[in-house]
Amino acid sequence: MLGQTVCQGCAEWRKKHPEQGVCLRCRHAGYLNSDSLCRACLHAVRLDADAAWVTDPDGAGPRSRQLMLLYYGLAPTHAQPLKKYGRRTGRTGVDQRERLHWVEHIRAAAAPTRDDPAVLPPTVPGQLPLFPVRRMLSIDVCRRILQRPLTGYADVVEHTAAFAAETGISKPMQRKLHEMLRLALAVRDADGDDLVDELVLDDIPNYIRSVRAVLLRAGMLRVWEEPREPQRPHRPGKLRTVRRPRPRHTMTPRSCQQCGCWFATKLRVICEPCSSFSFRKRGKVPVSTGTCERCHRVDLPLADGHCRGCRWHMANHGQGGVARFGTQLWFGSPVPAPTSLRGSDVARPAPRRPVSEYLAVPGQERLFELRRDWRPVATLERQALPTLTDSAQRLLADLDSVMKQEMWSKVPATKTRRTLLVLVSWLGADAPLLESDIRALVDKRPLKFSGRRVTQFLEARGLLVPDPEFRRDAHQRRLEAELAALPATIAQELSVWIKVVRGEGKWEHSGRTFRSVFRYWHVLDPILTMWLADGVESLREITRDDVKKAIATRKGTPARSIHIVLRNVFRALRQERVIFRDPTRGLVFAGINVPPPSVPSDRLAGVLSHARDDFQRFVMVLVCVHALNGTDIRRLLLTDLDLSRERLVVRRLGKRHIIYLDELTYRCASAWIRERHRRWPVTSNPHLLINRWTAVDTTHSPIGTTFSNLFRPTGLTMTTLRQDRIRDEAFEVDDPLHLMRLFGISSHTAMRYITAAHPERTAKLPR
Repeated sequence: MLGQTVCQGCAEWRKKHPEQGVCLRCRHAGYLNSDSLCRACLHAVRLDADAAWVTDPDGAGPRSRQLMLLYYGLAPTHAQPLKKYGRRTGRTGVDQRERLHWVEHIRAAAAPTRDDPAVLPPTVPGQLPLFPVRRMLSIDVCRRILQRPLTGYADVVEHTAAFAAETGISKPMQRKLHEMLRLALAVRDADGDDLVDELVLDDIPNYIRSVRAVLLRAGMLRVWEEPREPQRPHRPGKLRTVRRPRPRHTMTPRSCQQCGCWFATKLRVICEPCSSFSFRKRGKVPVSTGTCERCHRVDLPLADGHCRGCRWHMANHGQGGVARFGTQLWFGSPVPAPTSLRGSDVARPAPRRPVSEYLAVPGQERLFELRRDWRPVATLERQALPTLTDSAQRLLADLDSVMKQEMWSKVPATKTRRTLLVLVSWLGADAPLLESDIRALVDKRPLKFSGRRVTQFLEARGLLVPDPEFRRDAHQRRLEAELAALPATIAQELSVWIKVVRGEGKWEHSGRTFRSVFRYWHVLDPILTMWLADGVESLREITRDDVKKAIATRKGTPARSIHIVLRNVFRALRQERVIFRDPTRGLVFAGINVPPPSVPSDRLAGVLSHARDDFQRFVMVLVCVHALNGTDIRRLLLTDLDLSRERLVVRRLGKRHIIYLDELTYRCASAWIRERHRRWPVTSNPHLLINRWTAVDTTHSPIGTTFSNLFRPTGLTMTTLRQDRIRDEAFEVDDPLHLMRLFGISSHTAMRYITAAHPERTAKLPR
């Protein structure tokens, strides 16, 4: 370079890169290219002299310039090539957007290969995507999953080599094709699919056709099943192009931009009626466009100053809807809008009642256990209830047929139907109803609704969800309520006693029912009240004197009952190691022989005249003539009465007692059988005595204990009449065996009545 301070290459470098700055590599001021490198550092990097700086420019620090012998126009044979982006300028070189491809190549080679879990994470095989979305795939995405194992990738590489041999593609293109195939397989795993969907190829940045051909050869492509366009005949001399079919536009729901209705369409933005309304002419004047006088929306087709949505609203709701601002949304339909509002002033029929929005959905579980408040709807009339669904109407029709077939009486039938009508009108009949909802409705208006028959009717058809709280024994709930009112210590001790009586203690024995336990509690409750008033905080404080004092509060049989109950309580607590000693141990209570009371004959006269029907007359005869107790009467079965042989079988625990019917009993029994068949001809309850509730009870329960109230008009109790009948027979016959055969009583009871009737025969001689 004679007479020059800058070589010819640097002179052209300055013309090509006029910007000056500090080089990123050598930290010297000079003319820099777009990558902020001077000409000397650029040659050093291109010769791979400093790969460490390329991989980490910030951490490598400044570098010194390497002296080189360069000939203008002659590049080193081992220099890295430049990748040219954009068009060629016609000269030897590139435009201003050229970048150094070799920089990316060196950094990618030096950086460790990896598998980024955030990029196309594999999902569970076979899982369907909730929202199908398109992905933005690029070469950078492929570089972040270079080490990810992909099923079938080795087979795809082999098929790529065979495809390259047939088509003659080069090695660099095969490497690029491998990257695109890796992206396709990664998307397949991200979708949880076993094959690559053909629609995924639209997201591949390059070589879509080649990727499709390779995947077809490997059998890893799911071809799009939509029908393709018919192929046109190929013209000679013209290249054949493969056209991918465009996806069809599916029907999507959307809202009309004019009337706001919802309709399904492909590409339209307004519904068909609004389109017809916009282009229809009224006579010779086209429909104008402006602001609606009612909804105040602008640029809408108008007729008489109103848009189609407001006209449709006023036509259905009358002229009173003009003052309202809002418009009810609806589902679009091909029904045209009314062209005139003259018919709006005419009185229209009452609109149909809407369906309840609280209909129970089948299979839907409750989020919160809440009790419904039926007070706002319990007083509504039938006309104000929501419209019944088809399933609800069928269920009510089924109830009507059952009531007609079983001949229900008018009052319970009316209450039952009203209860079911309110339930299904608000909750529907597609899903099972909660028993708690029925109880809540009946508790608010017990005189208007009846829930027992509705519960049994729904349970027989599988439309009831039982409530365990209401299915528990009534005596158990009463005992729990009584225990909750006591102090914690005594309540805990008595709960242990109840478990022992129920047969759930340490020693196995047959347990008693909650009804028997509650009978014990009826005797124990006054004693507990007395002890609590004296300041007793635990049953461990009770002594023998306290027990004697409690027994002394009563006389005769009640005193003996207190002794028996207290002995049962303290023995159970001592057995469970709750107390240290039993205060009733060794305490003996003398037997009580109180003669049964005698009823004067003037009071017995006319007892049967108080009976109002065949049921009451038959019960009075069974008590006053045959001395049956309430338990025996409730348990009598229809098959136990044999009118042809004139006898009645009374079933007791471990034995049977046969009653031979006299003339009076026979007439009363036959009259009751005729009345029973007349009122409930199709009942399935096997008991002899039934009422309007147990006749339709699907559980076949016996009648309750309230039938004993029919003796109140006589001024006597059922127990007194029974005892007087046995005593009267003891006066006539002084044989205890006769009493045992006639009434089915035990020997001890028979001797007690004989002693009461003939005390002189059992008197002991003085010593």
